[in-house]
Amino acid sequence: MKNRFNLFFVSPAFVSLVLFCATWVFSGCATKPVHEGGFQKAQWETKALIRNLKEQKTQSVNIDIMAIKNDRARLEITALLGFQVASLVMSPKEISYAIYPEKKFYYGRNSESAVARMIGLPLHPMNLTYIAFDEPVRGMGWKCYSDAIGLIARCENAQRAIRVEWKDRNEGQKKVVITAPQFEMQWLFKAPQTEVEFKSETFTLKQPEGFKAIQIN
Repeated sequence: MKNRFNLFFVSPAFVSLVLFCATWVFSGCATKPVHEGGFQKAQWETKALIRNLKEQKTQSVNIDIMAIKNDRARLEITALLGFQVASLVMSPKEISYAIYPEKKFYYGRNSESAVARMIGLPLHPMNLTYIAFDEPVRGMGWKCYSDAIGLIARCENAQRAIRVEWKDRNEGQKKVVITAPQFEMQWLFKAPQTEVEFKSETFTLKQPEGFKAIQIN
């Protein structure tokens, strides 16, 4: 009589094949490590807690960033439950953004004062993308420092008492803290998507119907 347990015999060769296939599948699905600053375009999902200490107001928002390094960027800002707060597109020289609760559309020259009315921080808006790409903050009076492995760690503008710090890096995730007189922003980044293709209209923003247009000088 045949041993019934022979029905369940598996050859060593078959086991090896299964283990090889499993290893291949899981290694293919694993998230590839992200090297900060080692890509030219990316998309981030972020959350920011913004404190206006002067007015004693705190706002929590989601900020989706789509950017090409040193060239163009788009920011979509939403509040809780997906309520749309603002859309912004910019290049180093030009900017336009819509503030939905106010039904206002701003456009014109990109400068340090361009978005001060929106976030209350005298920082050139392109620096928000430099921060995302782990690059030094640019502009008069800024000094930046790297950590032990060469990644940007903090930037300071002593004259304006503004400080930017990169913290808690973990496989592309990070926390950025921006502090200034009467202002604080804690900015949490998920790991970026770096294999992206942007459409031409991604970096175009038209005046929404019914919005008041305001030119930025």
